[in-house]
Amino acid sequence: MEEGTPGRVLGVDYGTKRVGLAMSDPLRVIAGPVGTWENDATFFERLTVLINEEAVTLVVVGMPYAPDGGKGAKAREVDGFIAQLRRRHPVPVVAWDESYTSIEAQRILIAGGKSRKQRRAKGAVDVMAARLLLQQFLDAQPVSGRSA
Repeated sequence: MEEGTPGRVLGVDYGTKRVGLAMSDPLRVIAGPVGTWENDATFFERLTVLINEEAVTLVVVGMPYAPDGGKGAKAREVDGFIAQLRRRHPVPVVAWDESYTSIEAQRILIAGGKSRKQRRAKGAVDVMAARLLLQQFLDAQPVSGRSA
């Protein structure tokens, strides 16, 4: 399946400790929150269940490119995560530039009146960053690719 294929897209904001997740509607127009999951030994099992239950047809993983467009240590860690996803799931996986999504997520949560404690609780920034990167991806796709 390719990027223009109808069906849900899963957005992933990878973190060593926590992973923020967001998902599109089936027509690939709106990104909504799934939540923040611990990046532990059960992560890929839970992810498999989610992908199957929600009929996910594409996974978009945020790639933390350096300002010069290169890849630092964190980006190489994300490359390893993407490689694991591809080995474990038949669903296509693409990397998407997540530059500044965490900063923008913080800004949105602050503007929404969330305290520092609320922003940290349950990875609010992680799930917001996943929503932002997924929405950016969806908005960049041709409109014709969104129809069923």
